[in-house]
Amino acid sequence: MAAQGLVCLFILYILESDICRRALKLLREHHQDDDIQQRQQDVEMTAASGVTATPVEDNDVAEERQRIVSTSVDQLATTDAVVLRQLTKLYNNSFLAVDRLSVGIPRGECFGLLGVNGAGKTSTFAMLTGDTTISSGDAFLGGVSVVRGAAGARRRMVGFCPQFDALIDQMTVRETLWMYARLSGIVADDIDRVVEKLMDQLALQKYANKQASKLR
Repeated sequence: MAAQGLVCLFILYILESDICRRALKLLREHHQDDDIQQRQQDVEMTAASGVTATPVEDNDVAEERQRIVSTSVDQLATTDAVVLRQLTKLYNNSFLAVDRLSVGIPRGECFGLLGVNGAGKTSTFAMLTGDTTISSGDAFLGGVSVVRGAAGARRRMVGFCPQFDALIDQMTVRETLWMYARLSGIVADDIDRVVEKLMDQLALQKYANKQASKLR
């Protein structure tokens, strides 16, 4: 039992510290950086040849990029809850979804990303939540690096509500609330009370044992 406990603790440490993901990222990082630099050089050469016109960066965008790149993370963390610094996502070493995004989101501000399909909005959020790896650059949540910080710390600071598949069809209302209570870190002895209180407040008691697939 003692040996099993030690093994489980070791596995838990590996999962929480995100060592596996970080190790794989380091193995891919050098190759991906070369691909990104090559793509950027191709874009610059294309622009120089006059074949196509490159979009001009707005002054406020350029100023924000300069602020993020030239200011220390510790200083930015005093005003910005979220900092994206040269955040880049390259899929399959060929498709550049997010290109060196640099922006800071002040504390207490409601901030949205607007753009056409394929602009990189979902990829940006996926990198912030750890659903996908960051190809280059970094993001900071409350001053904590997404790339180098522990996965557990990141999960405590950010939540993500997907557009689709937020519910599991086979689970009942009570089971779903129970699951999210566990994911939220509510003490096991308090979960039943919290779930019942939520169902009362949201008038869900009569649907408590219905599966999500059978609800409107």
